Amino acid sequence: MRASGYDRNADDWYVEPAWCVDALIQAERPFVGQVMDPCCGGGNIGSRLTQAGAYMVNADIVERGGIPVDIVAGYAESIPTVGPTSIVSNPPYGHAQDFIDTALSHTSDRVCVLLRLAFLEGMKRRAWFAEKPLARVWVCSKRVSMPPGGTDIPAKGGSIAYAWFVFEHKHVGPPVIGWIGNEVAP
Repeated sequence: MRASGYDRNADDWYVEPAWCVDALIQAERPFVGQVMDPCCGGGNIGSRLTQAGAYMVNADIVERGGIPVDIVAGYAESIPTVGPTSIVSNPPYGHAQDFIDTALSHTSDRVCVLLRLAFLEGMKRRAWFAEKPLARVWVCSKRVSMPPGGTDIPAKGGSIAYAWFVFEHKHVGPPVIGWIGNEVAP
């Protein structure tokens, strides 16, 4: 059992709540051009961004149901194939740095990733961050519960702090830290 209280999913597929995606959409300027979720899972991010008017491309390593998947491939293949303007995703945590590097190499606007707040920690990662255009960190005031995808396990009260990390190509200077999710219901 993990710190979250859920067993680990074999593909690191965990379902982010719609309110968390909506909070990012409200905090950020509108997404223009082609927006991609290369780890779309059941499609929460893609469906919420589509409702907000974004032109979405959804990809994943397998088709999981929920929304149509445009490309069935891993992120290392699908991101260069699409070359989207922006990426919004809940990537596999163990591959987050490589995911962000790949995404930044093939986008022109922003890369927004939902990760544990602890992603900020570490000496090696600090050096890595110094080379990246991290513009904003949107800390989720309300704890995020992400049950494993493909199960009937209901979301519990979250026990891990999460944040949206927004890397913006034209950003210069230190990142801004803000808080989201404190005004929304479960």
